[in-house]
Amino acid sequence: MSLRDELLGARPEVPPFQLILPPGWVEHAPDQVGEQAMLARASDRLRRQHRPDLNAQLRTLTRQAFADLRRLDAVAYFVQDTAPDDAIMPMSITATRMTAPDGGTLDAQVSELIRSHGARALNEDRAMIRWERSGTHEVNGERIGSHTVSYLTPIPGTRRRSALRFAAVIAHPVGTAPSEHPLAGFILVADAIMGTFAWMPRTEGAR
Repeated sequence: MSLRDELLGARPEVPPFQLILPPGWVEHAPDQVGEQAMLARASDRLRRQHRPDLNAQLRTLTRQAFADLRRLDAVAYFVQDTAPDDAIMPMSITATRMTAPDGGTLDAQVSELIRSHGARALNEDRAMIRWERSGTHEVNGERIGSHTVSYLTPIPGTRRRSALRFAAVIAHPVGTAPSEHPLAGFILVADAIMGTFAWMPRTEGAR
């Protein structure tokens, strides 16, 4: 970020990055095009599973999810688009941009995550921290559990004023502990995916 951008409070550009995704996983942009592409694929899956009754609910939930992504300044959304019925993972990963509100660094927020939420380094290079939380929410009158594994890494060139946060959200039955199978396995998958994260050299036409 340039000095001019800092003085004007401009939003930092997110440099290109890569994640190695499992088979069947794809990246969607958190825009109208990405939303329609995801809806089309999910609707097709429901038709093949003979569940057209769920299509209206799917559209409502997806539209709300993408509206939330845009509100949170998301830059990418990763989800399993294709898989055998017995290998579907109830998990998605979002990447959102975080910027210190006062023009300072995010050091205080990181310290709070370490102190209050048990955040720790994902890998030995300590370039990314991770933390977990569990909760429940209601979908169409039914309570479901959600376990979120979050990851935070500073955006290069911003002097730790901005960072990229990834959130892997895993849906599960209420009352499932993080150590229980298959939730524990999904957490390992999320860590494995994020362990492949790397910033890429800037090229013409990059994101």
